[in-house]
Formats: sequence, structure tokens, C-alpha cells
Amino acid sequence: MADAPHLFKQTQALSEAGPPAASGAPGPAWARLDLFADLAGAEVVAVAGALTEARFADGEVLLQEGERGDHLLLLESGQVQVQVVGPPAFERLVEAPATLGEMALITDAPRTATVRAVGPVRGLRLDRAGLKALLAEHPQVARVLTRLVGERLKEIDGIRRVGKYIITGVLGQGGVAEVFAARHPELGLPVALKMLSHAVVHHPQFAAAFDEEARVIAGLQHPNVVRVYDTERAYGTRFIVMEQLEGQLLEDVLRPRLPWEVQRRVLSEMARALGHVHAHGLVHRDVKPEHIFLTSAGPARLLDFGIAISLERSACRGAQRLGTPFYMAPEQIRGEPLDGRTDLYALGLTAYEMATGRLAFTGRDLPELLQRQLDVPTPPVRDRAPDAPAWLVRFVEGATAKRPADRFASAAEALACLQAGDGAGRVLRFAEADAGVVDAALARLKAELAARGVEVRLTDAD
Repeated sequence: MADAPHLFKQTQALSEAGPPAASGAPGPAWARLDLFADLAGAEVVAVAGALTEARFADGEVLLQEGERGDHLLLLESGQVQVQVVGPPAFERLVEAPATLGEMALITDAPRTATVRAVGPVRGLRLDRAGLKALLAEHPQVARVLTRLVGERLKEIDGIRRVGKYIITGVLGQGGVAEVFAARHPELGLPVALKMLSHAVVHHPQFAAAFDEEARVIAGLQHPNVVRVYDTERAYGTRFIVMEQLEGQLLEDVLRPRLPWEVQRRVLSEMARALGHVHAHGLVHRDVKPEHIFLTSAGPARLLDFGIAISLERSACRGAQRLGTPFYMAPEQIRGEPLDGRTDLYALGLTAYEMATGRLAFTGRDLPELLQRQLDVPTPPVRDRAPDAPAWLVRFVEGATAKRPADRFASAAEALACLQAGDGAGRVLRFAEADAGVVDAALARLKAELAARGVEVRLTDAD
């Protein structure tokens, strides 16, 4: 968003980590590598505390091809030779700072190269046990692993398979997941593989709940909900296997503003989708424009159930509170029990953004943003969109009240608000003998307008 830092657009836990270290600030050489570039200052300190020093003499082997890897090395000073027997065979020199053997922490696979010191070398070692302890206390550090695996999946000679699925390309990237194009090798079925952030996976109780909730998600069959086929565990995280869709994300078409009736159609379809999700005992927890997909030919779809949670587990405190701060309801921020009204709050803020082209709430930093979500009423839509229709104004007001009790009671009630008219109408008078012809013509007109996103309700008049 042009009016807010990109950091806040990402789905994240509400943590106490400090702000990212300033560019050019002093610190260990490895912390300036791209792999660690977005770690906050407190997270850099935590990683440094998990490292142990390792020194190597000229010609000494740091990593041996074929051995089982259980650690990575951060090259702090010196130069090493990387040699691969192949095929294909190659040699190259690597200078500090650099990471060596990092995939071993995720795959436990044999080393694919031999690394020797060229002159004296100083490195820092992180083994699997140290990583496990680090992530238990600082789960957000795990996003380093997501970046690492994501880059390997994008490389031509990198990871080409996740479980039984063969990677064929990249579809998109978000704060909580990256999405890859893939296909089922036997069925030839094209799918979208969503890789959940390692930071999400390492949050307390996530893994225990994920499998059960994934089964429920896979059972969701609704024209406005993306179809989930399968899940896979690989490379230290989870992958959700979904249908591939053609079209574009709502986030990418917010400007220029969509026609009002198109907005009404999309919001109505999302209300129907959420009604179906809630009826199955789930709360989506991350409704936002980035997770609404406008298909090329057909209805909009609700995406990304990576942090969906069952109603009975929805009271999540501390590091378990997941969501996107720009759209999080007050009860979600406070870690209180959630229900369908939490998702409706996010849909209401999405409607505000669709109408005005701007986020309803921003802040200089995360604490200020969250405080505004807790205390400040949603700005009136017509302050920024004076021509907004009455139905949209009523919807935003009814969905984004701070107290859940003051919001729409259900997705069905929200849908009724969206479908209500603005008082405009037309009266058509005709002779009783012509009723059949008129009814047929009106049915055709209604169908044509519905295809364009215009809702028509026919009522009898005296």
C-alpha cells in the first residue's frame, strides 16, 4: 500500500521483537546477507546466541560431500573452495560473508558439495538442536527457513518435488506463504502448492491443530471457496494443495476503484463463502484483499486457509495470535475467543478499502496500528468516497463495530445488508393479458444484469 509500510501487509504473529536493524548498522557480517535481511534487531541477537565458533586451517574440510548434514556454517571471514563431483561437476571460490550447508537443517539429506578452507577461515556453526531451541523461543526467526526453501524451489536446478507433486513454476508470494504451480505426476492435475511460512508452523500448537483443521478445510465445497485437495509435509513446513485458478487477486485491482455493483457482488460472494466456512466450525482469521481471488470467468473465491482455526481453539494468546494487523478485529488482537463476527470485521475493512482505495487504519508502527484497531471507530466511508452507495456505508458500519455484539450477528445478516436496496426502483405497468410476455422478458433481463453483477429484485406493486 502506498500509504503504509509493506511490513504491516504481511500476516504475522503479534510479537515483542524490536524493529529491524537500520541499514548499515554495525553487527555480524552474516546478518547483512539477504537470507537474514528482514530479521529484527532482537532476532539477530537471538540467532547470534545460538551460534558456536568454528575455525579452520588452510586446506581443512568444512563440509564433506555425501555426509549427512546436521548443521550449517556462517562464513564470517576468509575464503573457501566449493567442489561438486557432479554431474554436473564444478568448482568455485566463496568469500565471507556466506552461508554453507544451510539446506541440511531442513532436509537432513547428504551434502552435495565438499567445502575446503583457502587460507585461515572463521565460521559460526548452527546445529539442528540449537535451531530447535532458538525457534521454540523466537518462532518468527523461522521465516529465514521459508526464504531459503522458497529460493530453492524457484531455482532451475533446485527443489523440483514436494511430496508427490512436481513443481512447475511460481504463482505468487504473501506474508504467510509462497504459492507454486505444480502438477500431480500420475493424474496430470495442475494444482497450486501453498508453502506455509516456517514461522507459522513453529508457533505453539499450530502443528497439532493443523492436520485436523486441514481435513475440515478439504471438506469445504462451495462456489466461493477455493478447493483444497491435499496437504504435504516437506522441508520443515506444511504445504496446502489447492486448485489452480485463473484471474487476479482483489488486491491487484483496487485502483482504479471497481464499479459499485461489482463491489457488491464480490462482497456478497465473500459473505456467502464465510457463511459456509463458519457453518463448518472454522474462523478464517485472515480475510483481506490479498486472499480474495477474482476468477476470469466465474465467482470470486476466498483463498488462503493457512491460519484458519476451529472455533473451540480460537482463543490464542501471545505468539499464537496470528493475523494481518490492518484487518484484525479487537478481540483477535486481545487473544480472546473468536467467531464468525471476527471475519466479518475483516471483510468490512476490506469493503472500506475497496470503496476508498485506502486502508481504514494505519500507524507509525505496529503498536500504534493495533491501538487504533482497538479504540478508534472506523472512519466514515463517505469522508473519502462521497458517492458511496448507502448499502456499502451500512455494511461497513455493521461489520466493523469494535464490540462483536454490535456487529452483524452472522454472515447471513451481513449478506442481507449487502442485498438491500437503496430505495431506488422502477414501476412497470402492463395489462393482465400481457403478463406472460412481460415475465419472460424480465427474466431474460434479470439474467443478463446478474451476469454483469447487477442485482435485480422483482416485487408486485398495487
